[in-house]
Amino acid sequence: MKLGQVSAASQLDIGGKNMKYGYLMTALTALLLATSFISIGAYAAQSPETASLNVSLINQNPDPARAGETLELRFMLENNGGTAATNIQYELVPTFPFVAIPDENYRRTINTLSAYQQGDDAVIIKFRVMVDREAVKGTNEIQLKRYFAGSNITTAVSYDVEVTGTEYAQIIYVDKSKLYPGNETPLSFTITNVGNSPLRDLVFSWAEDEGVILPVYSDDTKYIKNIDVGESVVLEYMVVADVNAVQGLYQLDLNLKYETVSGVTEQISTKAGIFVGGGTDFDVTFSESSEGVTSLSVANVGNNPAYSVTVKIPGQEGYRVSGSTSTIVGNLDKGDYTIVSFQITQVAGGAIADANFSQMTREERLARMQSTEGLMQNNLIVLIDYTDTTGIRHTTRKEVPIQFRDDSTASTATTTRFARAAGTESSVYLTYIMYGALAVVAIAALIAYRKRDAVRRLLGKASRKKG
Repeated sequence: MKLGQVSAASQLDIGGKNMKYGYLMTALTALLLATSFISIGAYAAQSPETASLNVSLINQNPDPARAGETLELRFMLENNGGTAATNIQYELVPTFPFVAIPDENYRRTINTLSAYQQGDDAVIIKFRVMVDREAVKGTNEIQLKRYFAGSNITTAVSYDVEVTGTEYAQIIYVDKSKLYPGNETPLSFTITNVGNSPLRDLVFSWAEDEGVILPVYSDDTKYIKNIDVGESVVLEYMVVADVNAVQGLYQLDLNLKYETVSGVTEQISTKAGIFVGGGTDFDVTFSESSEGVTSLSVANVGNNPAYSVTVKIPGQEGYRVSGSTSTIVGNLDKGDYTIVSFQITQVAGGAIADANFSQMTREERLARMQSTEGLMQNNLIVLIDYTDTTGIRHTTRKEVPIQFRDDSTASTATTTRFARAAGTESSVYLTYIMYGALAVVAIAALIAYRKRDAVRRLLGKASRKKG
């Protein structure tokens, strides 16, 4: 047999081997196909537990979440497999620092999630929770559970949520509610950090649109470097209300800007009311006194009107009022005045009371009375009742020096005081005269007795000589 030639037997042998190899390959191929079909059938019969489902947290609002505020979470559900998943339930489980909102539904059911339902076709579910005020700044976890219908299978996946502290300031106190026109008045605002994160670079300002209330010695803006948690800062101003302002309530617009630790600028705008007006003051002076009638001038010297003004003379030492003790004036605008009259009598006694008066000599007593004659009248006490512009009733007390001129009653009182003093002098002199007369009588009696005794002795001597 030549080289290159193959016998028929050999060819048959080789062909048989090829056929066997082909059969083997065919069997292997069939086996692989059967296995594939079995796998596909098994995949088609899979439960949702093994379905190719994917859930991701795609958004939180706000980001980061703020302690003490509401947070919205959005989850995207996708099916990356070729078989639909049905009756899938998802439940959000809020744990600290997240708090469930009352009446909020935290369990959602997805009826069908089709094969390869992805991207724009994916299902979005939303949940809202509260962030606890005591939440710590940083990353916090929240769980989403997955339930499969017809089984007890549950899976839970945790998702990271960024939380920042509460950055919140509050203007909680304005120390004045009333301003008096024309008067410089200190006014302060207290700003408190009521959140749980520090505040920095705060700018506070206020304004009153009508220009009735304005700051003096400074503008209306103040700067604060920072305020720690729970701390307060007091901002002080000196303000003046226009002296010609109409009495009433004025609105202050308050504005506060501050920067959070995350670099975001926040702004708070609020309002406060301040009343311009209030009480006033009076000046009372003696006008005249004639025939028992004393007139007083009452002037409103303050910057506010006074309503329902009544002038009264209360009971007091040194004076007596005959007839009515009060006079109704009515209203007195600022700068106005009126005259009121009363029947006032100066009462004698007690004006020059002095513990040593009775021990003074006559000259000292006269000098004492003369030196106190101009002071013998006590200042007259006058009460003024009025209602201020806020509706509050006030009483103002004034002391008015009174000088009675050509008043017979006062002259009589003065004469009576001098008569009493003169009577005291006369009684003293009478006492001295009585003592002197008694002394003279005693001396005369003694002299007469001695003379009579001397005469008796002379007569005795003469009778003895005769004998």
